[in-house]
Amino acid sequence: MPQPAVTAALADWHFTGTLRLYQADVLDRVDVDAGAALHIVAPPGSGKTLLGLLLAARRGRRAVVLTPTTTIRGQWARAAATLAPDPAAVSEDPAQPAELTALTYQALSVLDAAHPLAGIARTRWLGELEADGRSPDAATRWLDDLADANPKAYGRGIASRSRTVRRQLVREDAGVLAAALHPNALALIDRLVEHGVETVVLDECHHLLDHWALVVATLVARLRAAGREPLLIGLTATLPSPDDAAEYDNYTSLLGDVDYEVPVPAVVREGNLAPYRDLVRFTEPTPQELAFLAAHADGLEVLLRTTFARDAGLQLLVDILQPEPEPEPEPGPGAPPAPRDLDPPPAPPAPPAEDAADARLAAAFAADFAGAEAAAAMLATVAPQHPLVPRLPDVARRPPTADEAMRLLARFALDRLLPDPAEEKHWHRIRRTLADFGYAITDRGVRRTRDPVDTMLASSLAKDHAACDILGAEREALGDDRLRALVVTDFAEHGNRHGGLVGTAGALRTFATLVADAATSGLRPILVSGRSTRIATRDAEVLVPALSEVLGLPVAAAPVLESPEVSQIHAPGAGSAALVRAASVLLAQGTVQVVVGTRGLFGEGWDCPAVNTLIDLTAVSTASATQQLRGRTLRLDPAWPEKVAHNWTVTAVLPPSFPLRAQPDVARLSRKHARLWGLDADEPSRVVRGLSIAMAATQRRALDAVVAKDAAASVAALNDLSAPAPRGVTRARWRIGEAYLDRESVSALVPRRPGAPVFRTSAPASRALGGAFGATAAATLVGTAGAAAAGVAVASPELGVVAGIAVLVVGIVHAVPLGMAWRQTRGQTARASGVHLRIATLVWEALRRAGRVADVDADLVSIEGEPRGGVVSIALSAPSAAPADQRTLADALGELFGVVRTPRFLLETGQGGRAPLVRGVLRLAARRRDTGHLLPVPTAIGRRRADAEAFAAAWEQEIGPCVLHAMDRPGQLALMARARRGGGELPAPIAREEWR
Repeated sequence: MPQPAVTAALADWHFTGTLRLYQADVLDRVDVDAGAALHIVAPPGSGKTLLGLLLAARRGRRAVVLTPTTTIRGQWARAAATLAPDPAAVSEDPAQPAELTALTYQALSVLDAAHPLAGIARTRWLGELEADGRSPDAATRWLDDLADANPKAYGRGIASRSRTVRRQLVREDAGVLAAALHPNALALIDRLVEHGVETVVLDECHHLLDHWALVVATLVARLRAAGREPLLIGLTATLPSPDDAAEYDNYTSLLGDVDYEVPVPAVVREGNLAPYRDLVRFTEPTPQELAFLAAHADGLEVLLRTTFARDAGLQLLVDILQPEPEPEPEPGPGAPPAPRDLDPPPAPPAPPAEDAADARLAAAFAADFAGAEAAAAMLATVAPQHPLVPRLPDVARRPPTADEAMRLLARFALDRLLPDPAEEKHWHRIRRTLADFGYAITDRGVRRTRDPVDTMLASSLAKDHAACDILGAEREALGDDRLRALVVTDFAEHGNRHGGLVGTAGALRTFATLVADAATSGLRPILVSGRSTRIATRDAEVLVPALSEVLGLPVAAAPVLESPEVSQIHAPGAGSAALVRAASVLLAQGTVQVVVGTRGLFGEGWDCPAVNTLIDLTAVSTASATQQLRGRTLRLDPAWPEKVAHNWTVTAVLPPSFPLRAQPDVARLSRKHARLWGLDADEPSRVVRGLSIAMAATQRRALDAVVAKDAAASVAALNDLSAPAPRGVTRARWRIGEAYLDRESVSALVPRRPGAPVFRTSAPASRALGGAFGATAAATLVGTAGAAAAGVAVASPELGVVAGIAVLVVGIVHAVPLGMAWRQTRGQTARASGVHLRIATLVWEALRRAGRVADVDADLVSIEGEPRGGVVSIALSAPSAAPADQRTLADALGELFGVVRTPRFLLETGQGGRAPLVRGVLRLAARRRDTGHLLPVPTAIGRRRADAEAFAAAWEQEIGPCVLHAMDRPGQLALMARARRGGGELPAPIAREEWR
């Protein structure tokens, strides 16, 4: 048990300043005594250090803070000393821990030897050999012999397994973890355990992917073994990328999901980060690059036509889309024999040929949706007259994407060519074509490799010229005295062995282009990479002495041979870190206006508050890397209190006339912005996430037209549709200093055509029901009057009244359900926004009944304003609604109104009805079997049949007649094919994330 003094170690620490709103919100929301790790994401400049100290002080136990550098360690120690009643309560000395001890990760992570994991790696190798059939002794002898006879091969095997072990170490037990550490590191860990540490603060915790995760896991295991319950507090400005699943699992196994994320807009609104705007510049590849791609595209087009338009290739597409039904299983050995003395039951009537084709088509999509969609797109393109094409889903009757075409070619080669020795030449031709587009095919299958098309677009020379255009525009807006720009590339030099590039891409080429371009000729730029620092030769008289003064070293410059207008800097004794710092100083001073560098040097950890313009030429698109780059411009600039940052992304787009259907840079543009907050380009009063912060709706539609190969669209017009607002306007739109809720919300944006019904069956169903209701009402009135008149005619008025009442009652019984159904379907055509609201309310109630969201009343669902621009916005109106529940509702609406994929249930509108007469009228009105509008029941509702049935019943009552179809038997597959044919009339709904 910890001693009382240890338990209360930080309890008397106090902060006497004023907390920012989001800091107070974090302290209110998170629980330091719940026993779970705390995982908090907050941008640079948001006060993470103070927040971590206050969380540790709230828990009160002795704490250790781990940081990635000694500089950051010192910052923590100085900040802690301002809270502690006694400065001696804070230590940076690993030999003398205090109530709060600040250390670097490196102090704990000294590994035991050059190959500290060799023992574990060898054990695993032995296990692999034993699993392959060797005895333990034989496996040991084989490894020993290999080590003696071929030490290099043995070393490679140990090294490769060591890398695997290192990525998975956090899953090992404490003993295995500790075995990899140096005795000095273990002694320090034990010293912290004996000292009574129970809170571990992990600064910049996104680094915990490899052996630093091992160190923390070892410390936590030792603390728990000593009977303590350590609290981990992870603080980071950005989450690591989940691309490496093993490393990401290491990270999340320590810290779990994010408990709280401080949005960048909150820090901007409070005036602690600079306001900003995200912008996009589009460009076409150069003529030489387009010529390179055109040759590839022409060859691919010819190959696709000759392969799939006839013979075996066409048959492959048909076989994919029309698979043979699975045979009935043979009776097992214990099954009773079939009776012989009875006539066999009559065979069920064969379904119509059209239904059978639809059923096989639906079975193909159910088995492999992506593969079937690719085959459908290819069939519709190369054989549009094929009888199967009209039965394909609407969204699949389009040209295939490059990726779909590649995978179909690979499947054709593997299934139809490889088994046939006579097709060896055809096999090799397809292999070469696939390789040109970044696919490697072997007898084991197909895998994605480096895509030269993507590489060429990401590294296009046209992007360098676009960067010059951006700098020219920013220079005109800011002036040379104010412009401070950073141009970031992936590498200093980058080649493309497949051709298409002019020389090599990268920072060196970008810098040379910038020096030579007329728009930037008057600017003073500097290039800093890991091995090269360059300036414009014309600037040598100014920059050489300036660099020498900042570095404190003699500096010389000499023109480079391949480009005399560029000079190489020589500063013996100055490493890349010193040169980066020197570039930062010169940029802040205004001696240079542009720094060109690589992401490795100018990404995470580089801070120069003067930077106000970022030009992103990198190919990275993960949330972590993108947010790190954007963070370079957000620091407040003491020299410009009114600073507003512009963050530019340069995107290469193939023109609509180009035959290749691939736009990898456009897809990367969307991924880059997926997790970024900013001002909505159309409604600047909103702070949202996604591409709409960089592109207005008109520009996004124009981009969609370019991607769709619309002949009237152009890449040049994309830039004309968007001009950045003056920086002063952007600053005013951020409303710095105004109050905010610090709440995130998610709404569903549902597209619709103005004046059109929500469902295409609404109008005919409404007309049919209205006519039937009118006819029934008229017949009732006529019948009632006739019965009364007949009573008078036979001299029995009482009998006439009774008969008239009977006719009236019968008429009302039949007319009322018709009238109610007519009113519902009519409302779907007249009050679209009201229908969307009722549908959203039904979906929320269904999610609540199914237990997928919190048990909150459906009145929270609301329409945000009137439909504008053909879009209805649906959201939860309560500020307290959890973002996860809002996302669930938005996703469910996206499924309901989106393209039919593989739902368990379909809801058919324009059919059904509770009353037999309503059902009969709708059946007569249909005339064709496939006139009903088929909607996919959202996955979260359709997981259980009872939930789907309750949803359909509520729909029947609130929206209109419907029929629920379960997609659980082969007979329903034809219905699924019909549903897919009817999809894609409108763009799929999207979820909009908003911060307030």
